[in-house]
Amino acid sequence: MVEGMDSVRTNRTRRQRGYSFEHELVRRINSCNGWKAIRLGSPSVSLPDVIAVNNTRGIMLAIEAKSTSTDTIKVPIEQVARCINWLNLFTIYRHRYAILALKFMSKRWKKAYTYEHRALQEYYYQLGLGEEEHSDDVVRRVMMKAQGEGKDDNDKNSSKKAYIACRYDGSLYIHLNDSHPDDHAIITNNGGVGRRIRLDLNMFAMPWEGKK
Repeated sequence: MVEGMDSVRTNRTRRQRGYSFEHELVRRINSCNGWKAIRLGSPSVSLPDVIAVNNTRGIMLAIEAKSTSTDTIKVPIEQVARCINWLNLFTIYRHRYAILALKFMSKRWKKAYTYEHRALQEYYYQLGLGEEEHSDDVVRRVMMKAQGEGKDDNDKNSSKKAYIACRYDGSLYIHLNDSHPDDHAIITNNGGVGRRIRLDLNMFAMPWEGKK
């Protein structure tokens, strides 16, 4: 019973961290001249976490935000695909970016209710559309597959799907569930064999980073 209560508390804490980071992003973006941002709400809805626009410059951002006290952040491909789907509705914007906003908190989890201090790290990676097409074929192929499957975020098998993982040092990998002799095989938590491929996505300069 206690373990069950701890699990519920842990999940609630994780959600609260995510919501807090989303609100923080909205506040930061809205403090920048020419920018407007809103948080779109429940994760059960197939929408990005945050949308931001600069109408004067023709820029739209669809942001997937994650925050953690551990050493790795995992972003299911379906959650990135929903950002791409949203951006595809607004082709009037010349510059459209799906943004992975990843925050590693200054307290690192060691064990239940025990943390240690570390440097705060934030990473903002981009996948560009429109006039800013990204050339990473691996990501494109996986995105197309995820969009074609039409699965939602509540699929009970979602943990077995592809995801992007970011480590505390900022290194990115995409984890696939199939195997291929040309790529590194990894053992997943359920004992299956998959692939781990290094990603090299461009960093995005968020609006407040150039603010004076």
